[in-house]
Amino acid sequence: MIVALISDSHGQLPPAVFERLDGVDLILHLGDLGPVGLLADLAAIAPVQAVAGNVDAPGHPELPARRRLTLAGLPLLLRHEPWDAGELALSPVGLYLHGHIHQPRLERIGRAWVCCPGAVRNPRGGSPASYGLMMVDERALRIALHALEDGRMLARQAWPRG
Repeated sequence: MIVALISDSHGQLPPAVFERLDGVDLILHLGDLGPVGLLADLAAIAPVQAVAGNVDAPGHPELPARRRLTLAGLPLLLRHEPWDAGELALSPVGLYLHGHIHQPRLERIGRAWVCCPGAVRNPRGGSPASYGLMMVDERALRIALHALEDGRMLARQAWPRG
């Protein structure tokens, strides 16, 4: 299964999103979507699961504040704001996905892995617009973060499963 990770579209999906995400099995949007109609645009590529960001209208049924998913037996927790070490220590989930910071991030904090795919619009801190691809199968979980414009790899990590 190939899962696209995107965040912070802020009301507009750059054309490169459609090119880079072509062929994925699922899209996870980690908040600051903009108009909810963008979910339909993304759904033309693949099924979408999303969470609300700080600029999204609160209370929309398709945009909960957090979302817990299990993909290929792997528990994931999604929200827009970054996770802090205290929250990570209290939860048994091993992979936390977030947006908000507009910079790609893939790091271990305690026993958990934390990933932000960056922002498809308005990146910060000198980072390029970016997205992530997560490959999940029975043997391993792999995450690679890529620059949206040219697809170059910014970071990657793999974890054996089982």
